[in-house]
Amino acid sequence: MKRRALLLAPAATALSMLAACAQRLVHAQEEPESLLDAAVAQLLTQPSEHPFSAVVDFSQRSTEPRFHVVERSSREIVQSFVVAHGVGSAAPSDDGYAEVFSNTEGSEASSLGLYRTGDTYVSEQLENGLSMRLHGLSPSNSNAYKRLIVVHGHWYMDPRNIRERGSAGLSEGCMVFSYKDRDVVVDMLKGGALILAVKDLARLQV
Repeated sequence: MKRRALLLAPAATALSMLAACAQRLVHAQEEPESLLDAAVAQLLTQPSEHPFSAVVDFSQRSTEPRFHVVERSSREIVQSFVVAHGVGSAAPSDDGYAEVFSNTEGSEASSLGLYRTGDTYVSEQLENGLSMRLHGLSPSNSNAYKRLIVVHGHWYMDPRNIRERGSAGLSEGCMVFSYKDRDVVVDMLKGGALILAVKDLARLQV
């Protein structure tokens, strides 16, 4: 009887482990897909010959690295950066979250949707420096080029300034980085890369 109990013990342990694995699988299937995962998946359905694309996750606070560069061949996020949103998108409390999005000229707000990077140039505004034009490909950002929505750098995105302010600076609708990060982003994404700006699953669009 004792020998039988010893033989049954490993089997019971194995069954218990299988049950635990099955339970974890059920919970994983029940968990909703994250916005970032959904955005990356949606972005990679869009044809592009560029090796990189990017997702801007505006559900995150401006102090967080919410601009994610994705390597298309591996489908992996390879770098993430802090990026500003437009002053027209900020909540009245200026709590660091983007709440309002607009495609309207003069709104100074960020726009959701799919972009393609255009040519690079040196801005006449000395503080902006090297800049990269953006072409809006979605109804929600179709005026991006006309609105002069670009990628550029600015001193207000320096990490020390962000720490002192408690949140990132606010742009006029552009995707603004620290000068150091701007250089990396432009180098990785220049020449026709896709960028998808998202806020929530309900407005996930291309």
